[in-house]
Amino acid sequence: MRWLRFAVGLLVSVVVHAVLNRIAPGSLEFFDPYVILIVFYAMGGHLTGAIIAGLAAGFTQDAFTISIPGLHAFALVLSGYAVAFVNLRLALRGILAFGGCLFGASLANEVIGFILPTILVPEPLPFHPQIVFARAIVTTLSGMVIYQLLAVLLKREPLEPAAKPRRW
Repeated sequence: MRWLRFAVGLLVSVVVHAVLNRIAPGSLEFFDPYVILIVFYAMGGHLTGAIIAGLAAGFTQDAFTISIPGLHAFALVLSGYAVAFVNLRLALRGILAFGGCLFGASLANEVIGFILPTILVPEPLPFHPQIVFARAIVTTLSGMVIYQLLAVLLKREPLEPAAKPRRW
């Protein structure tokens, strides 16, 4: 059932990506629907699932962008794994925990997306911290709105609880 929800979420992310790219091409510079999807999935605390979901969403995002092949997949795998690992240990729930994980994953995703091409490409890439933080904030606020809408529509907590918290 989790994979079906992930597949629907990936389809929604692709549609949102395509629509935003068509309507307002610059808006995707400040919003990343794939990070929201991965954090939402990884909050369940399943490490292997977060890795596979990060690969699927990342390669899908790579197909729609002009960048180093696999860059988004690598960044989303690391972000999803980190969120799943922390959530497996702490069993975080609620909109504030989701927002915190989403903000951290979004920042990590952006930093990885800058560092990896800088290492691989001989020409230095411009780094704009204002855009990185703006994208993390807009993505986090959008994800929190989506979380709250799902909570209202489902009339329950939209995240499945992870197993009992483990020790570090």
